[in-house]
Amino acid sequence: MPINSIQAQSPADSATLSFRVNGYLFFWDNEYFGRRIEGYTLPGFHLTPKLIWSNGKHLTLEGGVSWLHYWGAHSYPNTMSYGVLPDYSDTSTWMHVVPWLQAKLQIAKGLELTLGSINPSENHLLPQPLRNIEREIAADPECGLMLDAWNDWGKANLWIDWREFIWNQSPRQERFTMGLSGKIFLDLPTTDFSISLPAHFIAQHVGGQVLAQTTPIQNNFNAATGLGINYYATDYWTIAMKCYAMLYHQHGNNAVPFTHGWGLYPELVAEYRNRAGLQLSYWRGERFVPLMGSWLYSNLSSVDGTTVFDRTEMLSLRAWYKWSPTDEPFCLHIEGSAHYDIGERQVQYSAGCVLSFYPKFRLR
Repeated sequence: MPINSIQAQSPADSATLSFRVNGYLFFWDNEYFGRRIEGYTLPGFHLTPKLIWSNGKHLTLEGGVSWLHYWGAHSYPNTMSYGVLPDYSDTSTWMHVVPWLQAKLQIAKGLELTLGSINPSENHLLPQPLRNIEREIAADPECGLMLDAWNDWGKANLWIDWREFIWNQSPRQERFTMGLSGKIFLDLPTTDFSISLPAHFIAQHVGGQVLAQTTPIQNNFNAATGLGINYYATDYWTIAMKCYAMLYHQHGNNAVPFTHGWGLYPELVAEYRNRAGLQLSYWRGERFVPLMGSWLYSNLSSVDGTTVFDRTEMLSLRAWYKWSPTDEPFCLHIEGSAHYDIGERQVQYSAGCVLSFYPKFRLR
């Protein structure tokens, strides 16, 4: 669930030039103590000021910068694009700023193409084990292309995120992630229930052909499908029941000590007016690695990168609250979660507070 899901995004109705600031002020604390993943804290802000021009019909252009800052950080690793928490590097910069340039083209009704910097549509529709929610606040913008399609019976999201560009005779390999997510809505003779059939595919590629030396290619894949049922109990309460079956596969130089695995993820969510919610979920995985998700769901330890857990079983409880006054350009998101690792017999905690803001000023 996107932290700033209350924020609406729609194409302009007439030719305009405006200035907008998309930002997050956040404090996120993960109290993890197990052998699978170590705890860390993310205190800081992520700011994206940009100029926006729209011809009012099909094309919208945005240009600006994306600035990530952590309180107490005096240097930033000079490495490839930041994920949730980048590795330390011997070379560093005094601040971390990357360009933001986006072109959004409304090709037809229900079909939109985005080139350049990407705002992931609804987190690419991915379930929680496949996409870490912290990527919204702490990761660099995705860059490449994205295609969104939607109509009354479903929606789909196709994207390519290019993370590492290589020059001729480069000592490093190119890296990119591509994915396809979709959801089909089944037509029911009642308005009290809705049923959806989700499907997801993610591929991460590490390779390239113009390298300084021959280096093995590495490809990793996640896939998932399942069933979602929504029950609209009242005008204010929605009960969602979902269950996903997930797969992991690697092909290449065997960087991970297993080639394939699986996971099972059922969840039950009660949500009040898209403002507050409670989620209960169960995870069971064997030889599974989430490519864009939290290492909590991995059978490979992120602490040493070699320890393999034969089976991962976890019960999770998550609660959140959002406050966004009508017609005011901000949203306060507070949440906390507890995860009980059944195999390790250990409880781990996470809590965060995020203020997202998105004021817009029309210039012409």
